[in-house]
Amino acid sequence: METTATKTEIEVEKQSILLPVNEYLEGRPVKDIERLRRAFHPDACIRMVVDGKLVQWTVPQYLDAVAKASLQECQPEILSYTWDGDTASAHVRLTFPTFRFIDRFNLVKLDGKWLLMDKISYRQPL
Repeated sequence: METTATKTEIEVEKQSILLPVNEYLEGRPVKDIERLRRAFHPDACIRMVVDGKLVQWTVPQYLDAVAKASLQECQPEILSYTWDGDTASAHVRLTFPTFRFIDRFNLVKLDGKWLLMDKISYRQPL
């Protein structure tokens, strides 16, 4: 039997989906490694094309790279997101002084908690 979610239930689900996305957007610019770790599923994969080649990181490898990055001013924003059942996707942008990252995330809901399952990223010079 199908049931229709109330507006309140939908809003709660939206906020739950955006929680790890915002953890990323707020944690990445300030290099808050623990906040980033909470946002990602431990088996998540981060991918990016660098010099025409696919580069892949595990979460620990990615967090090490972020920890070593220089601290810069950044403007984060959510461009869009959507979900169906226990899967979701989000499109975000982090704008730094000389470049921006445009990221696409896939999320999964496990044990009632949304997590970033994978990230593909494009680095765009400004």
